[in-house]
Amino acid sequence: MSEAPKTIKVVDRRMFTAEGDLRDDVKEELAATPPAPEPPPPAPETAAPPAPEQTTPTSPAFLRLLDMLAQTASLYLQGVPDPATGRRAVDLNASREIIDTLLALREKTRGRLSFEETDALEGLLGELQLVYSRLATQARGGGAMPPPPRPKG
Repeated sequence: MSEAPKTIKVVDRRMFTAEGDLRDDVKEELAATPPAPEPPPPAPETAAPPAPEQTTPTSPAFLRLLDMLAQTASLYLQGVPDPATGRRAVDLNASREIIDTLLALREKTRGRLSFEETDALEGLLGELQLVYSRLATQARGGGAMPPPPRPKG
């Protein structure tokens, strides 16, 4: 098989000559092409662009509020000493009200708390609800359950 020799054609597509002048064929192309249309003015935005996700700073005052409520509920669950008799009496109703308050606080602040605040609130609620359910079961005569864990601190 014999192959026919191929011819190679080289086309110079540079815009400038060796001297730095614009080549004649490029000048003709630029003169022949219509000017590009101007971009339309930006339309006024009806909705603000989404704001970058911001991290919520941790509020020490909110953490102190959680601590205060949790300590009060814990005190009711351990038994408040009666001033007249000196005997400790567990107040399940008062502790339940505080737990319900913490639940409402969690619901109303959902998505607006920092990680630390959410973690503290969830941890306190979990511990308080566990102790409350154990004591409520014992009060109803639901059998012997292990004693609640001693509070830290």
